[in-house]
Amino acid sequence: MTLPEIRQLKIFIALEETRSFTAAANKNFITQSAVSHSIKSLEKQLDCSLIERMGKRITLTPYGEVFLHHAKRVINELETSLTKIETLKHWGYSSIRVGASDTICQYILPQVLKEFAKKHPKCEVTVDLGDTPEMQKKLAHGMLDLAIGIHLAPADNNFIFTPLAEDSLCFITASDHDWVSRQTNRGGSLKDVRLIAYSAESETMRLITKHFNDNTVKYRHPLTLGNMEAIKEMTMQGLGVGIVPPWVAKREFTSGKLIAHTISNPAPKRSWGIFSNSGKTFSLPEEDFISICKLELNKAIHSGRELEHAI
Repeated sequence: MTLPEIRQLKIFIALEETRSFTAAANKNFITQSAVSHSIKSLEKQLDCSLIERMGKRITLTPYGEVFLHHAKRVINELETSLTKIETLKHWGYSSIRVGASDTICQYILPQVLKEFAKKHPKCEVTVDLGDTPEMQKKLAHGMLDLAIGIHLAPADNNFIFTPLAEDSLCFITASDHDWVSRQTNRGGSLKDVRLIAYSAESETMRLITKHFNDNTVKYRHPLTLGNMEAIKEMTMQGLGVGIVPPWVAKREFTSGKLIAHTISNPAPKRSWGIFSNSGKTFSLPEEDFISICKLELNKAIHSGRELEHAI
C-alpha cells in the first residue's frame, strides 16, 4: 500500500475539524473540489470509506476515526521535529518535553534537572504537570517526548515503559494520634478512619483501592488531594490518616511530626518508570535524562526505606 501524502493528511484533519468541505478548503488555501478529490483519492488508496454525509452533516466512519488518530500523531511529530531542528540550527540547542506528576516535580526533578544541565547545558527541558493517564494522552498526541509515571494497568502497546524504581505506601499519622499511643487492631476495617490520599484519578489511588478490595478491607471513601505536602499538613493537623510513600515524608519522620505505620505486609507497591511512544528511539540527552531520573529516584526511595525500618 502506498503511504498517503502529508498534504492529504492535513486536508483530512481540517475536514474533521471543520466538518465542512468549504472551510477545509479555505484552511488549506485550495478549492473545494480539491478537498473532495483528495478525500476520494485517500479513500481509494486505503480501500475504505473515511467519511459519511448525512445531508449537510459530515461524520467519520470507524475507519475514519482510526485514521484520524494516527494522522494527527504523524502531523504532531513532524511539527515537533521541525521546531527542534529550527531551534538547533539557530542556537545549537535541543529540547526534551517531559510530563511528570506533582510528586516527581516537587521531590525529584529539581535535582534531576540540576545534574542533567551539567551534562547537557544546551538541552532545554520543559515540564508538563499531570498524573499518568493525562500524560499518556499527551504522549499519544505528540505533545510530550517522555512521561514519568506509575505502571499499574495492563500493558498498553501504544507505549514503552522503561522501569526506574519501585516504592511502597504507608499510613502516616500525627504524633499524638491514637494509633501511636496504643496498639490499635485495625483488622479488616478502616470504616471509622478518615483516610487522606493522593488524587482520585491517579494510579496511586487506583492501587490503594485495588489493594483494599483484594484484601477485603472495609474503608470510607478517602479525601483525595493533588499534593503530597497538603496530605502531610492535613495529617499533622489531626484531620485523618494519610497514605504516602515514606520517602516524601523523611523530614517529618525525622522531626517526629509524623509517624509511619505499615498498611500491610507486604505493603502496596508502585512501579515508577518512563513512558514513551511505541517505536521511539531515545536520543543521547533523553538516555542521560532517564539515567539521572533512575539514580535520583532510587536515592530518594532508599533513604525513605531506611527511615521506615527505623521507626
